[in-house]
Amino acid sequence: MRLKKFILSALAITGFVFSAAAQDIEGGIFIGTTEYQGDLSKSQLTISQTKPSFGILGRYYFGPRFDVAANINYGWIAGDDKDYGGDRARRALNFRTNIFEVGVHGELNILPYISNSKRYRFAPYVFAGIALYHFNPTGVDPLTGKTVDLQPLTTEGEAPYSLWQMAIPYGIGVKYSLGHFWNLGFEIGQRKLFTDYLDDVSGNFVNATAYAKLSAEGKVMADPGYYNSIQYTKGLPDPVINSTKTLARGNADKSDMYLFAGFTITKTLRRFTCTNF
Repeated sequence: MRLKKFILSALAITGFVFSAAAQDIEGGIFIGTTEYQGDLSKSQLTISQTKPSFGILGRYYFGPRFDVAANINYGWIAGDDKDYGGDRARRALNFRTNIFEVGVHGELNILPYISNSKRYRFAPYVFAGIALYHFNPTGVDPLTGKTVDLQPLTTEGEAPYSLWQMAIPYGIGVKYSLGHFWNLGFEIGQRKLFTDYLDDVSGNFVNATAYAKLSAEGKVMADPGYYNSIQYTKGLPDPVINSTKTLARGNADKSDMYLFAGFTITKTLRRFTCTNF
């Protein structure tokens, strides 16, 4: 009889915990950094290319182990040949773009997490989902110093790529309940992309025939290093564009990536306020 009561009590408590957690909805902000990895990044982490980012997010908990999160993030990324030095710096390719992202992903809490709980107040988690993002790479014209949009210039002779793209966000994070239904988190999320033109660099330098078809601005941005060179000041042909060999400008076999990393601060809304668990 005692065993039966114990089992029923345990089931009731478990049911209450899960029902309480299922009512949890979180809303808050994200503050962090954006990092770029691609044809103009020197390494996986380049301090000079680390830019600020911010956003808003919301979570709905189906239980202590799983929730679905939605986010809107905004950040900056950049890359520049000058970070390499030597011949690479003289090539002078560079870009900068804003990233506007809207996404949704599932979060699997490795430990049970319940906001305002005394026992389940900390949890590492992994996540993956889908996102839509907008970008528009720009570069600095070496002749005028002005910033120009690169996509319309087709600097590699490519068909204009879409500035709206899909991505797969995935990563890791941790959550901690501060009490009073406030939550602090930290997460790192990388994005798998399906374009190699995040930085407007992917394949090869255009040949002389394709170069002749570019606009005046397109010719400059296709090989900006030439316009900083002695060959240009002396009126000599561009040695890269007029080379008898096709020279690589980027690595078309590997897509670019970007990531968001930073802190989240959220507030939990719950129908029940029991915290004795």
